[in-house]
Amino acid sequence: MIKAIFFDIDGTLRDFTEQGIRPSTYKAVESAHQAGMLCFVATGRHLLEIQEEQLLGSLSFDGYVLLNGSLCLDSGGFVVYDNPIPVSQIQAMLKLRQEMGFSLMFMEQNAMYVSHITPELVRLQAQIGTAIPPVESNMERGLHQPIYQMIPYTADENLDLLSSRLPLCDITRWHEGGAFDITPKGGSKSLGIQKIMERYGLFRDQIAAIGDGYNDIPMIRYSAVGIAMGNGNDEVKAAADFVTDPIDQDGLLHGVEYLINISKNHTIGGNKK
Repeated sequence: MIKAIFFDIDGTLRDFTEQGIRPSTYKAVESAHQAGMLCFVATGRHLLEIQEEQLLGSLSFDGYVLLNGSLCLDSGGFVVYDNPIPVSQIQAMLKLRQEMGFSLMFMEQNAMYVSHITPELVRLQAQIGTAIPPVESNMERGLHQPIYQMIPYTADENLDLLSSRLPLCDITRWHEGGAFDITPKGGSKSLGIQKIMERYGLFRDQIAAIGDGYNDIPMIRYSAVGIAMGNGNDEVKAAADFVTDPIDQDGLLHGVEYLINISKNHTIGGNKK
């Protein structure tokens, strides 16, 4: 029986191209709660932007896996788990920024900020429907405050360079490219989910995950039932046990209904890749 669902935000709970939350998304989360399932967010986003931009409307969740698993909170906002990036990797990133000139975002527990504003930063933030964070003239503050995620706004072809200079980090390309989520090595949404499971007394065969992007693949593979949105990329779909409809065809609701149905009929089982 599925007792908890972990939801990605962008492309899953909300459409990049729409303002607000679709009525079918409210119905999906409400249906899951009514079926006795806990509902968690699992995202690369920071809680500040979720709250300030009202990205989730009035949806209610039981906890949050944030910054691709680097920071996990319960429903009251208390830290369940945190995993900051090693200071040596912050130093390496600051040196890379100086050499290459890209805009860089740092995410602390209670703050997020960028080094400077570039056309690429403006374009990509508009693409995900989020305002530009404050500019921080002294990015070296990241050497003295825990940083949970870094985002360099740079071309996809720089992946190999970033990987070679940041060996203690994992690097995930943004869905449409042009930027990367950089987190501690070995961290992921699936690791964050494990920490939430420990806090809430859940087991692996009791959880499901729904997502559409590259950073959702670990949690989709880890969960007892992993669902890919129909608007997701092919790699996500290949990792999933079930592919639902696209978000603009109420795919999230159909995915939750699928989970409720297989839970009722005790037909849970996957073909994990």
